[in-house]
Amino acid sequence: MRERDMVVRVKGGMLCGAGTVALLWAAQVRPSARLDALFATAAHLSGLLAGYGVLVLLFLMARVPAVEHGVGAARLARWHALGGRHVLLLCFGHTAFALCGYAVHEGVDVLSAVRELLGYPALAAAAAGTALLVAVGVTSARCVRRRVSHETWRGVHLLVYLAAALAFGHQLAGPDLALVAWFWALAHAVVAVLLVWYRAVVP
Repeated sequence: MRERDMVVRVKGGMLCGAGTVALLWAAQVRPSARLDALFATAAHLSGLLAGYGVLVLLFLMARVPAVEHGVGAARLARWHALGGRHVLLLCFGHTAFALCGYAVHEGVDVLSAVRELLGYPALAAAAAGTALLVAVGVTSARCVRRRVSHETWRGVHLLVYLAAALAFGHQLAGPDLALVAWFWALAHAVVAVLLVWYRAVVP
């Protein structure tokens, strides 16, 4: 298969996955004009897309031979770096929408909403996962990466696996996930198998 064809297929697959996530989200949305509901809806979609984005980032670096040889390691690395920025933006958007939605619903200020939400184990885990992703993003910035050793950068980058695990638990505890739970579990299982096989068993 020509490189261009493989690039188109991989890009199409990633977009198809994102579209599937959005469709599954749309199938369970309960339309409402209330401000807190609008915030919650936006938080749900951005959170699902952020979780899917993390899976894509892991898949791009799973070193699947057909993908790596067909697309090229350098191009995959560029996609991974660009995708990381988008995932962080989605995480920040998800956090902001969720906090605003909770604050409006409960009639409290944002700082109070932060304190109350962090009292829930799944949300505390999600906050920890987001912090790990931020750490990975900061150390991957060019101005920072030039100042740290490759070993340090690689060690921090491995935290993505822990962040994905924490996010997975938070996503399963999310609202109205019945329609997407099977898709979410399957997607995580597939990426996990690919990572273990191509990064550890047959590197």
